[in-house]
Amino acid sequence: MEEKYFLVQIRRKNGSYEKGVVVKDTLAAARQSYHAYLGAYGYGQEAETDYVACYIVNMGGEVTDFMIDNRIPKEPATEG
Repeated sequence: MEEKYFLVQIRRKNGSYEKGVVVKDTLAAARQSYHAYLGAYGYGQEAETDYVACYIVNMGGEVTDFMIDNRIPKEPATEG
């Protein structure tokens, strides 16, 4: 049976969201790309990027790996 893995990549840069899905043949290949994406854009590596999310999903819909790096500034609470 064929097995593929889908790497979902989401990034917010300068207030605009970019997203994509990459198809990988193995879980190891998906994980390599997952860590590369997080290493390039997450954890403050790119000053203009304040949100990065990565998910690996198999063909059955199971999420095998996920990470969210959310550094979007909180809006101050408003009094009502």
